[in-house]
Amino acid sequence: MRAVEIVRVSPEDRAARVGHGLIVIAVVLLIGLGLYLKPDPLGHGTHQQLGLPPCSISFFTGRPCPSCGLTTSVSAWLHGNWRLGWRANPFGIVVLLGAIALGINSLLVLLIGRGVRIHPLLLNWGLILLILAWLIHGILRFAFW
Repeated sequence: MRAVEIVRVSPEDRAARVGHGLIVIAVVLLIGLGLYLKPDPLGHGTHQQLGLPPCSISFFTGRPCPSCGLTTSVSAWLHGNWRLGWRANPFGIVVLLGAIALGINSLLVLLIGRGVRIHPLLLNWGLILLILAWLIHGILRFAFW
């Protein structure tokens, strides 16, 4: 198996098609929600527009957790406010672009029966490195806020 390959999904493979359909729906909901929310100019707290409580770590320590500002960042990027998106949490653009790529791939599978598959080892190492970068960023942000 190559690192990245084009694969076919049979129209009879109902489970795969349902899974890809759910991914497309989830990505559309993420984008719709991001566009619906008004990014908080402070760089965090946008999720509270949904009735969610403030971040507990930030509330008790006065410092941001690794995820603080992620909702604000995604919403800001979708509204074209790139400065706020980057300042709120630089990983917001990674989440957004990753979701869009995943949604497009799943949509292609549904429409033409073909999609991109990344070798599991490459995907796993990529995700491990991404999570490590996110945690290191969060630790540094927490320590030097």
